[in-house]
Amino acid sequence: MSADTADALQNHPRYQMALHHLQKGEWKAGISHVEHLMVQFPLVPELRTLRQDFLLRAKFERDERTDLAIEKALRFRKMVTRIITVSLIAVIGIGGIYTYSSWLGEKLDLARQTVEHEIQMAQLYAKAREAQGLLSVGRPGEAKILLDEIANINLDFPGLKETMAQVEVATSLEILYLEAMDLIAHENWTNARTILENLVALDPNFRDIEYQLNYIEKVTLLNDIFAQAEVDFQSEMWEAAVTGYESVRALHPEFRSEIVEERLYFSYVNAARETLIDQPDSLKALEIAEGYFRKALTLRPQDSEIKAERELARLYLTAQEGFSNGRWSEVIEALEAVYAVDPEYALGTAQQTLYDAYVARGESEVVDGEYDTALNDFQRSIALADQDSDAVLRLYEAQIRTAEVLGILGNYQVAVGHYQVATEIGGLKRRNARENPTLIALLQDAEYYTTHGNFGMAFERYHQAVEFADTTQTTVIHVVQEGEYLTMLASRYDSTVRAIALANGITNANLIYVGQELIIPILP
Repeated sequence: MSADTADALQNHPRYQMALHHLQKGEWKAGISHVEHLMVQFPLVPELRTLRQDFLLRAKFERDERTDLAIEKALRFRKMVTRIITVSLIAVIGIGGIYTYSSWLGEKLDLARQTVEHEIQMAQLYAKAREAQGLLSVGRPGEAKILLDEIANINLDFPGLKETMAQVEVATSLEILYLEAMDLIAHENWTNARTILENLVALDPNFRDIEYQLNYIEKVTLLNDIFAQAEVDFQSEMWEAAVTGYESVRALHPEFRSEIVEERLYFSYVNAARETLIDQPDSLKALEIAEGYFRKALTLRPQDSEIKAERELARLYLTAQEGFSNGRWSEVIEALEAVYAVDPEYALGTAQQTLYDAYVARGESEVVDGEYDTALNDFQRSIALADQDSDAVLRLYEAQIRTAEVLGILGNYQVAVGHYQVATEIGGLKRRNARENPTLIALLQDAEYYTTHGNFGMAFERYHQAVEFADTTQTTVIHVVQEGEYLTMLASRYDSTVRAIALANGITNANLIYVGQELIIPILP
């Protein structure tokens, strides 16, 4: 028995209760606790010994009560015999003690011999019952000692030969049983099963052989599952390895516990990372990975690296849920933390979602008349989009949103500056005049008013120009696949959620569906 198993047993509440009942002489209650413990600790010999002690002491107590009753009856019989004898002596003495003294002595000797014989037989019966008790609890060696004592006194004692034969059989069974237990202790399951099956054929009710056979079947199954999990682990089939090791722990938590725990931990971590490598921007993959990281942390709660990886996945999932429900501040708080650690998290979709959350919260603040805070969010979206050289449409959109709020605040000169940057980013000036005469005319007017310091009129013309440009954006068609979501598509095509929503008349980002054809604006 290992030190961990010994500590677990000694500290188990049922074990403590069993010892308490042993001290109190409460045999039946104690046996119940020991039998429960034997299910949990089947290979601990101390439990089987303790159970046998309970059974034997209970048997001794019953036999002691029986012996006391017999002894009481014998004392009563002896007392009656003595009274009769004394009375007889008195009567004979009155009639002539000298005449009948020889006859009286013979009667007295006979009475004494009868009483002594009855006492001896009572003692032998008590030993026979004790021997049967020892035999019933699997202690044939001790039972044989008592039977030998009986044979030395009375070789013809009733049932002695039959009981001796039972002892011989039980001794043979006991030897086989102990051999099987030794094989089990050394994990020689095949030979142990063979011996136990032979025991079942000889005596189906001997000891706990049925339980031990079930245990061997369970352990054999565990070995098979563990072996397959080891193959999966070495082959880096992490999800299959997780399934195998989890099955082993569920069937028997103590089975090779240290190895299983270590393998399971690395399987969790590698399964999570593999899932993210294959589909880093998939919400389903992120949910699976977060679950694996969480399980890994239950095994090693202090692993800071896994804590950090799990926290990134959790924050990202929280942000996407918040985005779907319009909780922009919650999204921004979560994704700012993610972006600070890994700007390219989820193939850049974290950055994309953070940008769209800034824009969405800014537009909500404009509706509420909170123009200063809206301006701050739009400026933050500019700073974020400026970090990605491919985010042309994002930066274009952010400059326009900022210009519009500045116009509302009456700061037309600065607003015009943002419009100018937007038209340059979007390449509006470089468009063919024949194909876009209205757009080119509006931009020329805006530049004229800017040159002459009329920033209010310049703002108006730029505003009209970008609205017109929105109707002539370069687009692609995308068919929505299983697991895709709007910020993922915006990131994949370097577009924006706002632009996709406007192009398709989407009012709720959750309403896109598998098979839907989406117009994706990719350039202003």
